[in-house]
Amino acid sequence: MVKSAYRVVQILEAVSSSTAGLKHSEIADILNIPKGSLSLLLSDLVAQDYLSQDKDGRRYLLGPQVLVIAKRYLAGLDVVQLGRPILKKMVDDSGECVEIGLRRGNDILMICREDCSRPLRSVIQIGDRAPLYTTAAGKAILACLPPDEIEQYLSTVRFKAFTKRTITHAKALRKELEAIRSGQVAYSREELNEGVIAMGLPVFDADGSVHASIVIPMPTIRFNHKKEKKVELALREGASNLSHQLGFTGNSKESSTRKVPGKRP
Repeated sequence: MVKSAYRVVQILEAVSSSTAGLKHSEIADILNIPKGSLSLLLSDLVAQDYLSQDKDGRRYLLGPQVLVIAKRYLAGLDVVQLGRPILKKMVDDSGECVEIGLRRGNDILMICREDCSRPLRSVIQIGDRAPLYTTAAGKAILACLPPDEIEQYLSTVRFKAFTKRTITHAKALRKELEAIRSGQVAYSREELNEGVIAMGLPVFDADGSVHASIVIPMPTIRFNHKKEKKVELALREGASNLSHQLGFTGNSKESSTRKVPGKRP
């Protein structure tokens, strides 16, 4: 990669890691870039709206052009294009918001969302990330990875409690993953956000690998046995339909014992 292009990428990644933004001197120290060269790069990035500055002009933050590119990227994903009509039907069937998530390293990245008439604002939004173990979307994907990848994840992940209900032990998480792998719905019971329960299922692609997950979050005040069954039916139909759209025929890889997402265990 050309040196200047590499530095631009480094700058954007550094600034994105700080919600409060970074000062010129902080960026220079973190990336070990000469301040003179950095000034020119920052000026160009601000001029092109890839970076912005706070009201005092002292800190740099990501600019609106980054969001424009991110939206174009997300809109171009097959799973988003194929999933939108499916999500709309799921919203009608469940009465709740529906989301699609992708795995990015040890995180879940929410890439698509269809709101209901009573949208839930306290959950992660499109483009947000969260640890796999804290979300139904993340658990649904994690459970369907090859066994060696699951064990590697469980042996290396650093658990952090986001609420008093967050799973913080590999043994407890492994038990949940085994249940999901056998065909049960994935749950996040106020494990990332207090007052929010989410249910999710994996989505598979043509070669039987887990590709994404569909999740339905809802406030605990709307969660009861009747709602749970209604959401599960919507999830199973939606996950099965989207998997089919991606070419999944129900033939899973030999290394996995998972069941077709539309089937009950």
